[in-house]
Amino acid sequence: MTKVDTLVSVVAPLHNDGDIVASFVEEIFPILRDNYTHFEVVLVDDGSTDNTLQKVDELLARFDFLRLIRLSREFGHEVAILAGMETVIGDFVVVMLPDTDPPGLVPSMVEQSRSGFDIVSGTRRLHGPQPLFMRLFAPVFYWYCNRILRLAIPENTTEFRVLSRQVVNAIIRTRDLMRFMRMYSAYVGFPSTTVEYDTESRRGRMRRRSFGEVMRRSIGIIVANSTHPLRVVSVLGIAISGLNALYAGYVLLTYLLKEDVAPGWSTLSLQIAVMFFFLFLVLAVLSAYVGRLLQEGNQVPQYHVLEERQSSVLPDADGRKNVVSRSDAPTADGAP
Repeated sequence: MTKVDTLVSVVAPLHNDGDIVASFVEEIFPILRDNYTHFEVVLVDDGSTDNTLQKVDELLARFDFLRLIRLSREFGHEVAILAGMETVIGDFVVVMLPDTDPPGLVPSMVEQSRSGFDIVSGTRRLHGPQPLFMRLFAPVFYWYCNRILRLAIPENTTEFRVLSRQVVNAIIRTRDLMRFMRMYSAYVGFPSTTVEYDTESRRGRMRRRSFGEVMRRSIGIIVANSTHPLRVVSVLGIAISGLNALYAGYVLLTYLLKEDVAPGWSTLSLQIAVMFFFLFLVLAVLSAYVGRLLQEGNQVPQYHVLEERQSSVLPDADGRKNVVSRSDAPTADGAP
């Protein structure tokens, strides 16, 4: 098999993955070694509390071109991916989750990226019944993001993707505290395509997000990338204020023209309830945006690196340029 003369970097976030990290590395390395002349694998530990570090240390003693970046605490897998992307040097960067993303697809996805697609994103095939809230919520969310917000998020997209060096540089220059890798790889606007694949967990079971996790993530994507909800609430506020003014005029005319006016307790109570409901809705939306502005204004680093560990296996220097076996090798004229 002819190897491709390019440098491919793999970034994989880890969080309490001590039970699967060895099988992932053992599977990805032969694929990279057989297909590319130069490669590296960067594992980013996102505050693991199990035996992940011990397992990675064992792998560092067995595999070359393997690195570990250990974050000081858990920052979330997307921040861990960002930390890896900011340190890799590959012409093409593969982002994948060790538990569910198949290493066997890496060569074909890299080839598509080399053929002109700067972004090759994985989309999962759905098998089996989905939770009711996902069947109801997901189509509405994707329709709103793609048709209204123009965010161009492929449905069922995952973190599994291949990015060209241009895209990686564009992403890491975007200093945003609320990063969503699926969003930013589409946001930069480079040529892109998708690859559909089956997700299979190395643990034998698929992890499903709870309703709370899905809602927090969805709201974060919308708030971080658009002011549309704020504009909608503002327009509705003006409309409801106009209706309230008309109602006030009606109440005044009724008081002036009608002698026997019954107490309007129910109507007044309904009006107050609607107005307070909308008032608190406005405050909720404004709070989300104000919170985001405060986060950005603080200029807090997105992550802190506790330590980095390198492979202790020396790579084979045969055939590698600019490598000498002795520092005192004589020059062409015999001088030391």
